[in-house]
Amino acid sequence: MMPSHAPAAGALRQPPADTAAVTTLDAALHALTEADWHASALLAWLPSLPGHAATLAPPDRVSWLIGLRRCWEQHHEAFDAAAKRALLTLAAAWACWPLALAVGASLTPDQRRDPAVLAPLGRACHLAGDIDAALDFAVTMQFADPGRHDHAATYRDLLAWRDWRRGSLPMHGIAHDDEPLYLEPLGHQHLADFRWQYYDPAIAEWCCLPRFDGDAAWHRWLDASYAQGDRQFAVMHRSWGFIGNVGLTQYRDMGFFYYWIGRDFQGHGFGSGAAALLLAAAHRHAGMRACYATVYDTNAASRRALEKIGFVDTGIRAVPPNGNQLFYRIGEPDAPARIASELHALTDRLELDVRAAVPLASSAS
Repeated sequence: MMPSHAPAAGALRQPPADTAAVTTLDAALHALTEADWHASALLAWLPSLPGHAATLAPPDRVSWLIGLRRCWEQHHEAFDAAAKRALLTLAAAWACWPLALAVGASLTPDQRRDPAVLAPLGRACHLAGDIDAALDFAVTMQFADPGRHDHAATYRDLLAWRDWRRGSLPMHGIAHDDEPLYLEPLGHQHLADFRWQYYDPAIAEWCCLPRFDGDAAWHRWLDASYAQGDRQFAVMHRSWGFIGNVGLTQYRDMGFFYYWIGRDFQGHGFGSGAAALLLAAAHRHAGMRACYATVYDTNAASRRALEKIGFVDTGIRAVPPNGNQLFYRIGEPDAPARIASELHALTDRLELDVRAAVPLASSAS
């Protein structure tokens, strides 16, 4: 069973922002943009920013991350230890784990033993998928402050996650280090990362996913998904961290999958790239022969993305009231009647809400 997580109510919905804090972030972003994100400008603002980090609106996040990352890459030598800690705190608050890890790597061993540094770096390793490094940080935190029982609990939780993920679909050798994307099993620890990208209501609509009325609903959805045999993965970008979600349900050698990419990262081929990784892993390690997906007939972008990785339109629509959805398939070519029979068997077995209607070719004849 996947390690559980005690849910806190309401965090999937962004907290009401304090007007003064929003004004501070808006003013800072405007000033930093005007200064072309020069180090002197960021260093002047940086001490005050962590205190307002929780009020950042999701649509504004990508502008901040692009600027912060560019400033760090171009001017990191200008940051002293205090500025690095502030930037690390900000990156962790906004779930930019690659930036947090880059800042952490620049600290001296003594600086990394600071409890204010250890915790976000350990979390960054955990969320980025480097579970062994996260365990190392958890051990260091226990030695640094042995009186804190929560450090021991963190270590136990990490061990449980490491053991659980070993039973997940293997990804070793699927994504290479020089590729921008990799997949990490989706866990309860990804709640905040998920929230940052799921803010666009179009994602739930296009993917037929829940809107989630709070953290508890999201945790229940994830538990239920795994309980019914789904494979859920976080889509991770090596420069930006979590950018979306891809899921697969398999019955024998047939699969049904979906994916979504956050609005900030759409239009760059990341959806088709993530899908290709998942399908390759399922084919190599789980014996998947064919896979299906549904897409709205008006969603030209998703249809192109599916076709890019080898999916073809089966000519089969969904049964009303979902008649505006089309079934796509990837796998060895087969006779239309065989495909229709296979698809009916798959949707019945998986008890999907979307069921296959007769092939369009048959209804037109």
